[in-house]
Order: sequence, then structure tokens, then C-alpha cells
Amino acid sequence: MTADKKHIAVIVNYFPTVSETFIVNQINSLMDSGYEVSFYTYHQVEAKVLHTSFKTHNLLDKVRYFVKPPKSRVKRFTVFVQWTFKHFKQIDWSLYFKTLNVFAYGKDAYTLKLFFEAQWFLVPYQADVIHAHFGMVGNRLAYLKAKGILPETLPLLTTFHGYDLEPNQLESYKGLYKHLFAQATAFTANTPYLEGLLNQVNCHRLPVYILPVGLDTDFFKRTKQKTDLSYFDLVFCGKLVPLKGPDIAIDVVKELHQRGFTQVRLHIIGSGEMHAQLEQQVQMNNLQEAVVFYNHLTQEAVKSRFQQADVFILPGRKDPENGRAETQGLVLQEAQSMELPVVVSDVGGMKYGLIDEETGYVVKEGDVDGFVNVIERLIKHPELKMAMGISGRQFVVGDYNNRFLTKKLLDIYTNLI
Repeated sequence: MTADKKHIAVIVNYFPTVSETFIVNQINSLMDSGYEVSFYTYHQVEAKVLHTSFKTHNLLDKVRYFVKPPKSRVKRFTVFVQWTFKHFKQIDWSLYFKTLNVFAYGKDAYTLKLFFEAQWFLVPYQADVIHAHFGMVGNRLAYLKAKGILPETLPLLTTFHGYDLEPNQLESYKGLYKHLFAQATAFTANTPYLEGLLNQVNCHRLPVYILPVGLDTDFFKRTKQKTDLSYFDLVFCGKLVPLKGPDIAIDVVKELHQRGFTQVRLHIIGSGEMHAQLEQQVQMNNLQEAVVFYNHLTQEAVKSRFQQADVFILPGRKDPENGRAETQGLVLQEAQSMELPVVVSDVGGMKYGLIDEETGYVVKEGDVDGFVNVIERLIKHPELKMAMGISGRQFVVGDYNNRFLTKKLLDIYTNLI
């Protein structure tokens, strides 16, 4: 690493999580570029399935976990004492005693809240930039800046991803994220859609950079051609929740069968609250032979499934409870990188992640016939499907590969320092 390379502290809420491998990919890309990265997480997760990307730089061994304060005052004090003895020779005593100053911080001090929140920064650490993923994580770090634990001059970049900015709750975020909007240096959002939501609550008009989530286009690259040509295979990949629209995908298959395209199958990758409902929907419509469920799959298995598919479908909708919609949907870029045309709805930020009528189609939310019509077109015109697949790969390699987006991120860091 050359002298001008900087040290980045990346802080997340949960680790390791299969659904957030994009963060791991980003960290791997930073390290591959020669940058020093410290990695912290507030919650340890027991993941049953781990992609190989987690092992690239042994992040499972390098991550630093948060020591949670017990609810019981006695147990909390015991953990506090244990932590103190464990780190006795490393502690920055001026900051340590600052967290305990009841005259300055009142309840936050005598309940040990400030101490526990500050624990990572009471011992030697390196950071030219702190990069927090998700608004609630950034707010916790901004709280430490507001209390003088983190230096005022230390840049705090916070990446919003979507569920941390629910459209129906925007007014409440002005209070919920009060420290963040007062102390952050800048934000990133993955699409113009999310940028628009953020700027509705970004009261201090801090800079917002659009930085999509990227992928390894060398990994998501077709190496085999589809072998079973007797079927036309659609693939859906995502959490089985209403905003992803897996039930709409099943309705699309039903309508295609009714139009005589009985060779169409749907492969559903993912798990979630709708699983039982979806299985019932399949049974009620006698589609047991046409719809296959896979639950969670590794990236390697997802890639394998994509190689045997014809079209990727993600008919998302606005969540009726909170107004949320898909903000980017990295899986759209993964599918295009595998030369699959993608068909998505026009809600949220998905429409920014493809070129309509060139690498796929954008269809009106909930318009089953609209989805069926464009898929029918791809069935009848295999040359169009192939051309869209090639264009999709070129589009993603040019705009979404990790190397390109890492350079954009490093440019953002440079602007902040």
C-alpha cells in the first residue's frame, strides 16, 4: 500500500448475512485495491449458508463485534468491569472517563449507554473515514460525534439502502436521525429513487452521491449454455415478501399457461413470510409441475440456476403497509451479467438498473398482462432474447462491476478527507 492510501472503518448492523453480500463485496474490493479496512458489526448472525466472498479476506476472523450491554444493571456493570480489565493497557483513559461523566451526559453516562456505544473507539483504532451502512448505524456513530467521542473532523459517510427510509415514515426520520443529519459528512444512495427519498429529510442539505451496489462480473459470467431446451424457464430471486411480488410472478406463469405456453416454468429462489401462501397459490392453480421452490442458495448455486434460465423476473410492488419499494435490486444486475433479459415493474429504483427495451423490459406495477406480453415476445423471438442478454452483460460490465464502483467510492472518500 502506498503512502497516500487511506484507512477506512466500515461499520454494519448485522454480519454475516447472505442478503447483504454486497457489503462484503465492497470491502473485498477496497482491500483488493490496497486499502486498509477495519470492519465492525453491532450484531453477530449465525448464517447457515455463506458465499465464498466471505472467505476472500478472512472477514469472519477480522470483524470486531459489539459487546452488548445487558438489561440488568448489575450484569451491565459486571460486563463493564470485565471489558475494562480486558483492555486495561489499551484504553484511552481521557475518553473512557468522558463516557462516565454524569455531570456532562447525565443518564447516558450513569446507565453506561455512552460507554458501551463508544467501546470500539476507547482503544486504539485507525480511520481516515468511517463508512456506515444503513441510516440507523450512521445515527449511532453520529451520536458519538455529537458527544465528542469521535473527532468532529473525522468524516462520516452513511450509505442508505432502502429499508432505512420507508416512504410512509419520512417525517419521523427527521427526529429519529437527528444526530445523523447534524453530524454526518455525506451520504450515498443506490438509485435516484432513493436519493429523492433521502433529500426529503436531508434538512442540512448534505451531499448525496449516487453509488449503486456492484458485483463481480467475472464471477457472474455465463460459462455454460442452457441444456434443457424443452422448457422456457423464468427465474425469480429474492426475499418472499410482498414488495418483491413473487405471487405476481406465479400469476404471470398461470396466464402464460392459459395462453398455451405450457412449456414455461418458474424457479423461485429465496425464503420469507410468503412461502406457505405461495405454495398454496401454486396448488390452487395446479402449477405444481411449473413452479419450483429453492429456498436460500449460495451465489454459486444461484449462478448455476441462472445459466439454466431464459428470463429473470422481478414484478415488485409498493408495500401496502409502509410504501416501500425495491430501491435497486442487485440481483437484476447479476441476472443481466449472466446474459438474462430482465423484466421488472416500474416501482422504486429497479427501472434505473436496466435499459428498457434493450436489456429487458419495465412493466407497469401489477400489470400481469404486461408481463405476459413481453415474455411472450421473448418466447416467440429467441434472437431478441439473445440480443438482450448480450446487451445486458455489456451494460452491467460497464456500469456495475466492482472495480468501476470501487473507484467511484474511493473518489468519494477523497472528496471527504
